[in-house]
Amino acid sequence: MEKILIAAPLYILREEAQKDLFGVLERLHEIGYDGVELLGLFGKKPEELRKKLDQLGMKALGDHVSTTDFLRDPQQVIADHKILGCEYLTIGWPDRDLLPGQPAYEAAIQDIQTLSALCVQEGITPLYHNHDFEFRIIPSTLDRVMEYGKQHGLCLEPDLGWMLFGGADPASYLKLYQDCSPVIHLKDVYALSFEQAGKGEELGEEKARPEKGFFEFRPVGYGLLDLPRLMPLCLACQPKWLVADHDLAYDRDSYEDLAWSLSYIRNMLKICGKS
Repeated sequence: MEKILIAAPLYILREEAQKDLFGVLERLHEIGYDGVELLGLFGKKPEELRKKLDQLGMKALGDHVSTTDFLRDPQQVIADHKILGCEYLTIGWPDRDLLPGQPAYEAAIQDIQTLSALCVQEGITPLYHNHDFEFRIIPSTLDRVMEYGKQHGLCLEPDLGWMLFGGADPASYLKLYQDCSPVIHLKDVYALSFEQAGKGEELGEEKARPEKGFFEFRPVGYGLLDLPRLMPLCLACQPKWLVADHDLAYDRDSYEDLAWSLSYIRNMLKICGKS
C-alpha cells in the first residue's frame, strides 16, 4: 500500500487565502502537510497555482465545486483542475431544502450523476461529500446519491464528523463504502448533547453551528470522534488521502489547530502500522 497522504482543507483558512493564498500554502508546507483540498482558486489562474504547489512539493488533491458552478461550464471546470493535477473533484448536495418526492430532488440526483460521468470521461474521480443534513433533515439521500452515482464512477468522500453530528454511525458507512472512499475527512466535533445541538432548524443555524460551547469544531483527535475505533476502518478503505477537516478555530490559531491535527493523524497512523 502506498503512503497515505494528509491534506489540509482551505476552508478553515478561506479568509487568509483570499488575502494571500501563496502565503497560506507556504505555512501549510512548513507545518508538514502533503497537500491541500481547495475551495476554489481564490483568484489565481490554474497555471500559477500549479507552479506554486510544485515549488513547495505539495499537491492539490481536489476541489469543492458547487453543483451550480460546475453545471454552468463543466468542461472548463474539469480542464482547470486537470492543469492543477487534481485527481478528484468534490460535489455536494446543492440545497438542503430539496426533499424526496420533489421534481427538483430527482433533478439534483441526475445532475450529480451527469457531472460524475463527465469527470470519469476526463480521468478525474468524482467524489460526493456528505454533511449532517443528509442524515437529520433528508435521510437516505446519501444512499440514494451513491446508489445511482456509483454506476457512473462516483466515489464517497465520507465526512466522519458530520456523520456523527447527524446521528449516523461513521463506522457503518466506512464499511458500506469501503471499496469507494479514496478520500476521507476526519472532521472532529464536540457537543455536550448532539441531540440538542442537532436542532439547528429550530435554534437557528448560528446557534447549532458554530457557537463554541454549544457545538464546536475541534482539531482532529480532540473531540468526540472515536478515531482509535475508526482508523482501522478508514485504513481498510485504502484511502489515498486523509483530510484534517476543520471548519473553525474560534479564538485559537487556525495553523496551530491544523498542526495539532496533523500530529494526531500521523501518530495514529504509526500506531496502526502505517507510518
